[in-house]
Amino acid sequence: MPAFSTHRHPLTQAAGLPRRLARAATAALAAIGLTLGSAAAQAQDALELAIAPFLPENELAEAYTPVAEHLSSEIGQPVELKLYPSYLAFWEATRSGSDDYDIVLDAAPVTDFRAQRQDWRVIARFDGEVTQSLVTREDDLVFSPTELVNEPVAVQPSPSVSALVLYQLFPNPVQQPRLIFRETNRDVAEAVINEEVRAAVMPTPLVGGYRELYTVMTTETLPFLAFSVSPGVAPRTADALQNALISFGDTEQGQQILRSQNLTDIVRANNRLYRDHSELLQGTYGY
Repeated sequence: MPAFSTHRHPLTQAAGLPRRLARAATAALAAIGLTLGSAAAQAQDALELAIAPFLPENELAEAYTPVAEHLSSEIGQPVELKLYPSYLAFWEATRSGSDDYDIVLDAAPVTDFRAQRQDWRVIARFDGEVTQSLVTREDDLVFSPTELVNEPVAVQPSPSVSALVLYQLFPNPVQQPRLIFRETNRDVAEAVINEEVRAAVMPTPLVGGYRELYTVMTTETLPFLAFSVSPGVAPRTADALQNALISFGDTEQGQQILRSQNLTDIVRANNRLYRDHSELLQGTYGY
């Protein structure tokens, strides 16, 4: 009698399988269990909702945290807000195709850039169209952009839409204003009011909040801000996000947010509506 005994694996005993095959079957079952567990955990990973830095971070957080919370509640998966300190930081994350975020709210040119170059899908937008305005102070009237050649003009850094259309207003590089870059559109407006610059280009919906500003002209229209999802978001999840965004305005809090930000209702959208608007980015670093 040997000094020790050997206990065979239950699979071997039940089916008479060779020991090596039994071990392989056990390992395969374990691997399947790990895969299923990993998939279940991944399904609950938080989705990151990025907002282009049009406004100061505290304003964006106040306006869009309820949107993220609404999405989380509607789709049954955490959605967290992701904000950037500057437009340059936001553009760097965008142009490199990083996976910093899964959902994004952005203007037409960069929305189309993602759709064309990175296979993002547009799922919703704020209804209507938007323009940019060239503004000055009411006590320093300007009647033509040509009066601002070599004058200081404030704008958010490229590729903000304000900067992109400013270059269209002054296509001749030797007959341009002196560009003074500011981080947010609030900073842009304040630069004009505080007489740090003579004029500025900023989104028209924001101009109405400043009685001190005078509109010299407005630009051609673009489709309003769009929500897009990355190609890494499952189609079923993207559809759920789309439905949740559209229903945001049906809530009392959603209506209050939209009114306070001078925003229109959120409606369905697709890539076709934003096609070719990325042409405004020509000449932009990283395009």
